[in-house]
Amino acid sequence: MREGYQVVARNYAYHGGELDIVARDNGTLVFVEVKSVWNNQEGNPAARVNGLKQKKIWQTACHFLSTQKAIAPKGFEEPCRFDVLSARAYQEPLQFAHFKNAFEGSEVLPRI
Repeated sequence: MREGYQVVARNYAYHGGELDIVARDNGTLVFVEVKSVWNNQEGNPAARVNGLKQKKIWQTACHFLSTQKAIAPKGFEEPCRFDVLSARAYQEPLQFAHFKNAFEGSEVLPRI
């Protein structure tokens, strides 16, 4: 995660969900899901971020926004997006695919 990003949190967990990386990209808070596969039989790592996984990430991000005021002082008004960083660990050299704005959060806020 370079490209000018500032990592502000790692492995933030809440109710069975986890945010692998939370970073700032200029004025935007970015919730990054990291996925990897270890052999070529496992398919595309980014495809593992299915609807259920997206919902868990989104719920955890909502909790983060509501509780981490030092990092997200605007709470739910904070500009944010969801990215996916994928790697095929069996390839050398190791290469990452970065999918910016990979999915949208839901319109309904979860109970936190």
